[in-house]
Amino acid sequence: MISAKIIAKGDRFTICEIERNGISTLKKFFQNLTPEQRVGITSAIWYIAHHGPPIRQDKFNSEGDKIYAIKDESVRIYCFFDKDSLILLTNGVIKKKRKADPTDLKRAKKIRQLFLDARSQP
Repeated sequence: MISAKIIAKGDRFTICEIERNGISTLKKFFQNLTPEQRVGITSAIWYIAHHGPPIRQDKFNSEGDKIYAIKDESVRIYCFFDKDSLILLTNGVIKKKRKADPTDLKRAKKIRQLFLDARSQP
């Protein structure tokens, strides 16, 4: 079972984390971040909810195939847009290379497809 749980609601966007069978796809990732990393990425998410995605590519960037990355230092949270004002977070990573790891992007795409498939079922 796939569902979405609101984590930030602002003037521009509602941002949700995806849960699979009641388990967050991001909870364990957040728990493994340092307090500074948590503050940084949480601030980025709050900013996007209230003001929209930043123009700067070092803060928010398209990774292709309608997957985006919310960035803060080495932390990346992959996401996608759904409807007009909904952003769904799929998975998080600590960036180790200059480019996004294809495995991480594949995981984000898989989670997005699971969510979209579940939503279209009666």
